[in-house]
Amino acid sequence: MQNQGIELTEDGNEKTLMTDLRIREMQLSDLDRVCELEKACFSDPWPRQSFARDVAENAISHPFVVSSGNEIVGYAVYRCIDRETEITNFASAPDFRRRNVGSFLLGCIVSDILRKGIEDVHLELRGANDAARNLYLKYGFKEVGVRKDYYVKQKDDAVLMTLSLRED
Repeated sequence: MQNQGIELTEDGNEKTLMTDLRIREMQLSDLDRVCELEKACFSDPWPRQSFARDVAENAISHPFVVSSGNEIVGYAVYRCIDRETEITNFASAPDFRRRNVGSFLLGCIVSDILRKGIEDVHLELRGANDAARNLYLKYGFKEVGVRKDYYVKQKDDAVLMTLSLRED
C-alpha cells in the first residue's frame, strides 16, 4: 500500500505529505532498525526477542513496518484474539513525525483489522503523549479508562482507548 495526498493545516494552508510511504509485514531482517527506533521512541523499550517472537512465532501477532525509500520510518504490532485486537506497539521515527507516517500506518492497520472481521480495537498509551492521543481520536478511538501510575521509569498514567468496528 502506498500513501499519497495533501492535508490542510488548522489555518487552512496546504502541507505536502510524504508520498513515498509503503507498508509491509515486518521481517527478522528489520529488527536492527526496529529496535533502534524502539529505543529512540520509548523509555522502556521492548526487547528484540519480543519483536522476533511476533515476527516468527506468534500466530496471533501482525507486525508491520513503514518505509520511506529504503529506510524504515515506523512500525506497528497488533494481536488478534477472537473478534478483538490490541495494538501492542506503534511508533514512527522521531525525524519523520508530523509527516503523516503515523496516520498512514494507523490507517493501513485499521483497514487490515477490518478485513479480518474484528469488532473492537484496544490500545494503551502514556497520558502525556498528546500527539498519539490526538491521532487515535482522529481515527475514532474513545478513551475508556486510565491505569494510574502504570509507567514506572517515567512516571505516567496509561490511557486506555478503544475503537468499535461493530456494524450496528
